[in-house]
Amino acid sequence: MQIDWLTVAAQIVNFLVLVWLLKHFLYGPVTAAMARREDRIAERVTAAQEREDAAERERERLHERMERLEDRRDAVLEQAREEAESEKQRLLDEARAEVDDKRAHWREQLRNEQDAFVRQLRRQTAEGFADLARKALSDLADVALEDRMVETLGARLAGLDEDEREQFRGADELVVSTGFALDDDRRGRLIELVQEHLGEDRQPGFEQDPELVCGIALTAGGRRLAWSQADYLDGFERKLTAHLDQRRRESADTESKAESDADTDADADAEQGTAAATS
Repeated sequence: MQIDWLTVAAQIVNFLVLVWLLKHFLYGPVTAAMARREDRIAERVTAAQEREDAAERERERLHERMERLEDRRDAVLEQAREEAESEKQRLLDEARAEVDDKRAHWREQLRNEQDAFVRQLRRQTAEGFADLARKALSDLADVALEDRMVETLGARLAGLDEDEREQFRGADELVVSTGFALDDDRRGRLIELVQEHLGEDRQPGFEQDPELVCGIALTAGGRRLAWSQADYLDGFERKLTAHLDQRRRESADTESKAESDADTDADADAEQGTAAATS
């Protein structure tokens, strides 16, 4: 079999022409189109990556904002708790202060009423005792109460020891005070008693002292020799005052216990109100 080299050469030439034509008219445009497509795909990928990055940044921004809002919510709740606690404490303090003021006013009023009652009772007792003593002395010995008090002062002068007597004698002024009006006879008797025990040259002065409840006193400078129904009434008054103070303390203890229970209830109510406000 013989090879037709002319035919072979013509086929080679045809193949080369076909390759050139394919490259020039087909491969070039196809590769250019593929390159353009790759560029568009790359642009889309880049845009998608940028959008993803933007979305991640937005997510982080929103996350930070949520954290700030959460922190602010906690701060607002804590501030609300503190304000509620402060308001509760203020209201409790005001209530306690008001209760303390009312208690102090009540105790002061009770003390004033007690003092007034004791003074009135003391005066009435003194008057009743004086009337009773006058009647008893008049019925039993035909002696006036005032005369008996004058003689009692004389007995006390007689019972002074020498040092006390000298102190009375050395005083610049002697004053006889009585809780009743003195007539001339009783004044004269008092002068006699003073001169008998303190010296004939001593001339006492006289004054009426309402504070001496059915009593009589001799004052010499800083010394005082006295007898008064008040001496007996003081013991009665101390016992009566002690009894009234005991009753007042018992009443105050009862009131304090009731107020303590009320404060406990108020604290519980305030705690519930605070919890409700913060929730």
